[in-house]
Amino acid sequence: MTISRRDTDRIKNLVREGKQIARIVEEDFPQYDYWDVYSKVYGSGEKSAQGVKWIITNRLNQLTSVSAEERQGIVDEVSELVWYLYENYKASQRKLDSIRKALGA
Repeated sequence: MTISRRDTDRIKNLVREGKQIARIVEEDFPQYDYWDVYSKVYGSGEKSAQGVKWIITNRLNQLTSVSAEERQGIVDEVSELVWYLYENYKASQRKLDSIRKALGA
């Protein structure tokens, strides 16, 4: 099924905010198939917070079984992923602050 540009943008925002793809499909876009939503998210280079957590855990578990050179590559990748999570968190906080301000809370 083809997902509209508007829906794609909304899905990407929900993923950036940390919502799981399964919950996005269930709660926000039940008209779409899970795999259609998944392909839109990962095809665009977006990562869910849960997906990034899984990648980080997987990479950390690999640290004991690789050479020192490979270990440095894993450390660099984990560092980039942590920064990705941090930047998304900060962006979400700015959005929440603006929403709270608009609501007068």
